[in-house]
Amino acid sequence: ILKWAQTGDRFISSSPTSHLQWRSEEVDNSRLQISNEYTNRLVHKWRSEEASILVGTNTALLDNPELTTRLWPGPSPIRLLVDIDLKLPLSLKLFNREIKTIVFNTVKQEEQENLIFCQIKKNIPLLTQLLDNLYQFNIQSVMVEGGAKLLQAFIDERCWDEARIITNSTLIINKGLTSPILKAGKKTDEEKLLSDTIEIYKYLETD
Repeated sequence: ILKWAQTGDRFISSSPTSHLQWRSEEVDNSRLQISNEYTNRLVHKWRSEEASILVGTNTALLDNPELTTRLWPGPSPIRLLVDIDLKLPLSLKLFNREIKTIVFNTVKQEEQENLIFCQIKKNIPLLTQLLDNLYQFNIQSVMVEGGAKLLQAFIDERCWDEARIITNSTLIINKGLTSPILKAGKKTDEEKLLSDTIEIYKYLETD
């Protein structure tokens, strides 16, 4: 399941680029809040219904997410993180060990308390290895929450079943990081929660 929130002019972040300057100690927690509080609770409900949740390196550093269901009374999914070179600071909330977390990287294979470093190879496509490892871990579903590069990779490789796109039509920022471009999708549902419009797309095979 792919999920992202976007502004009315189709940006998912106020940061114009996904390139980051790495900092070993300080983490910038500033982020663009797009969806409203009611939609946020719905997203946490969605999380409680899936086995795992996946984010990339930039999302982890920029947003410092916890990826739990703290706004909904349900189980938190297994946290999946792509950090190819293990550059992320261990001060991030994802490394608090409160929830089982799997870090896909090319540096080491190691298991600690509730924290698994799963080593992958540089010469094999990332998504192929991610899906193979999810199968090995017996993880039956995953919600991909970004960022744009990771989401677009799943779209381009047609590795998705459903997309849930939240649009805040009242928020216009004029520049930033553009939203992924959905391909081969058929809209099956739409609802509004105050300022947010939630669209559900199902994957539709095309020639």
